Order: sequence, then C-alpha cells, then structure tokens
Amino acid sequence: MRVAVIIFITLCLMPGRGICFSVIGCTGGSLMFKCTYKSNDQHKVKYFCRNRDCTIGISTELQRRWVNNERFNLYDDENSRFFTVFIRNLSREDEGKYTCGDKQKWKHDVTLVVNNNSSSCGTSVIRSAYIGQTITFHCKYDHKFKTHTKVFYRVNVDPVHVLNSSQSSQSSEEKFILTDRQKDHFTVTIRDISAEDGGVYLCGVERDGSDKPPSETSITHITFIKEIELNVYSQITSVQVQAYISKSVFITCKFPQEFKENKKFIQKDSSQKIPVDEQKRWVRHDKVHMYDDTSKGLLKVFISDLTAADEATYRCGVNTADDDLFTEIKLTVSQVDHFRESSKSVAIIGESVKLTCNYPEKHKIIKHICKENKKKICQNISSSEKQRFEFSESAAGVFTVNISNVRLRDAGVYWCGAETRHTHLTSVSLTNKHELTSSMLRAITSLC
Repeated sequence: MRVAVIIFITLCLMPGRGICFSVIGCTGGSLMFKCTYKSNDQHKVKYFCRNRDCTIGISTELQRRWVNNERFNLYDDENSRFFTVFIRNLSREDEGKYTCGDKQKWKHDVTLVVNNNSSSCGTSVIRSAYIGQTITFHCKYDHKFKTHTKVFYRVNVDPVHVLNSSQSSQSSEEKFILTDRQKDHFTVTIRDISAEDGGVYLCGVERDGSDKPPSETSITHITFIKEIELNVYSQITSVQVQAYISKSVFITCKFPQEFKENKKFIQKDSSQKIPVDEQKRWVRHDKVHMYDDTSKGLLKVFISDLTAADEATYRCGVNTADDDLFTEIKLTVSQVDHFRESSKSVAIIGESVKLTCNYPEKHKIIKHICKENKKKICQNISSSEKQRFEFSESAAGVFTVNISNVRLRDAGVYWCGAETRHTHLTSVSLTNKHELTSSMLRAITSLC
C-alpha cells in the first residue's frame, strides 16, 4: 500500500501532470470544489470532464457567470485564480477519474469518490413554513467531522451561494443562523420567513481528501450532506364556506406532511380551542365531529343540524413547536329557500334509483354525495362503491345522482351537495337529505 501511494504522489508531481486530489460526495447529495490555475491562464477555456474525449462534464470560456450542463455547473472568476465546479444529485455511477484544466496548457487529475454511508450522508427532506414564522432544522454529520467547518448554502439561479458558515461571526439578529456544538449535528435557523425564502437549501461539511480537518495548505472541497426543500405558505388562509339552516357542512383541512402527527384543533371565533385528542377516530364536541387522519395530514370536521348561531369564523389548525398553523373559515348559514326538504326513496334490489340535489346556481361546484353512519356523520362513498353512482345535471341549480344495481347494504340516509376546493381546504355544503328505506328493501328481498 505504501508503494502505491508513493507512485501516485510521484506521478502527480511529474512535469505537465499538475495537481492530483480527491473529492468525496454522498449518494443523492451535492459536491463543490475548486480547480486552481495561474493568472496568465485567465481568459482561456476551462473544463471539467470525464474520459479522454470529455463526453461527460462541462466547459466554459465565460467569466463570472455560472454555466451548466445537466447536473454539472461551472463558474470561472479570473480575479480568484480558480474556477468552481458544482455537481448535484450524485450517484455511485459518478465515481471515478476526472480532469479539470484549460484547453491548452494544464490540467489537474481529480478522483471523485461517492459513498452512501448513512452516518455521514443525510437524506433529502421537504419542510413547510408560513410567512413570518421562524423555522429550525438539523443537519446530521459523522462524529469524525465534528471539528470541520460547517456551511449552509442555497440553490438558486446562480446556481448556488453561501448563506452562512460555522467560522463566521453571527448575531441573533441575522436571518440565517448556523449553530454547531460539535456533537453529531448542526442546526440552521431561518428567521422571519418571507415568500422569497422558498426553495432548496444545502447543509455541507468542508473537508479534503481525508477525514481529518483541512489544513491551510490542503485542497478543500465541500460535501453537501443534506438537501432541504422549503415550501412557504401564507400564515392565514381565509376562505368562505356557505351552508344552510337545518343542513350540514363537511370541511377538510390539509396540513403540511411534517405536522401530520401533531395535535389538531378547531376554534370558533375567539372562544377556547376544541382539541382533537384522538387520532383516526371520530370524536364529538356538541354538534361538531372531528377526525384526525394522520396518514394523509387531514383534519375532517363535520357540523350537523346547522342553526344561525353556528355562523362564525372558525380556525382549523395544528399545534407546532413555534406557533399554531391554521386555516381561517368564514362560515355563513342561510335560510333554506329553494332547496328540497328531506325525502324517502324506494328502490328495488338490482335496479336503479335517482336522488335529486339542489345547489346555489351562482356557485361553480363539484358534485358530492355521502352516506350517514351510525354516529350521524356523513362519510364519503368508497371508491369501489362509487362506480355505481353517476352524476348528471337535470336543471339549473339541480343535479341528480343515479345509483345503479341497488343492493341491500345501500339502504340508509344520503346527503348530497356542493363541494368547493381551496388551497388547504375542501368544503361540502350538504343541502338535500334522502333515505333509502331499509324496511322496503328487505321486504322486496324477501319476496324475491
């Protein structure tokens, strides 16, 4: 092994061979390093490529401007005497020998190593935040990098630039704060988030070809160990939901996936929050029924037998470590005028039955039907059963639902109504109630 190292170093020092160095990246991660050159090579074409014919790589003769070729990016600044190479989304197939240099005089041999060590390579994540919020996330690293410099970059049209470093002096008033206690991770805090802060961020460790901290004379590179995609939303989404006295309304609030296990709540005007204490089970508070669907990040709210007193502004929210995130729902409850009253329908096993539903003509709606369960909560028809439910317009402000091949289990109470969709919310205003009488269906079944 010692002989091989001596031969490698000797070849690197031979005239015309330039410098040899190694750079190390993570599968799925990114990598950035620099190729140095002499000042008199400033205006010559620079390149970074693989194989003798440079079929994989990138080149440029432009100054102070990023150029890209798929996952490869290159930036040449004649004032710095080096050009920067940035590679994204590394895979094990990228591992191998490369060269960087100009097209005439010099080149450096670069060995790219790509590993998938879970202790030193983090995973890409998606985070969500709301305008004005402060968010903190962790970037794990292997213990052997505890004294290395940590960096925080943002991928942009440039395509990448540094936001902070563990070697930089920082104040609590800064927007981007990097804290490294040299344990097994460093933290990054983004304060007072704005819409412009949405995008992709990178956590990195500065290193050289070994696991030891870089020296002043070593050729360093940055191994990006984690990628964070940050989505930014408005803190309060305010939507209008129209419903009707003596009818029901079904509201579904959607939350970012990272909060799907957090406690949810409903709040009416400025009254006390109504918490949802159980997950994946309907819970009731007076006439308000709630279901926390953690698998989908949804809070379902069903309010039945509406009265004028139910008209209010509701907050459909989730508790987070920093603040509550919520959708503001302005529920209006109107008198029923042209809507049909509840009706009973008789059906014959194996044949069809039609249910009629009215809705406000001014609303562009998605037609909806649901069936009451034993708890008087109207639940969606299953996808397997929904194939027998056909919607059609029958008149202005009226649609019909045709249930084909009626079965005994179809007996029950159905609600139909208008469904409207918003960014984080789906509401169904249920206006018509129909009952397929089980006694009649049983009687017909016994006669057959």
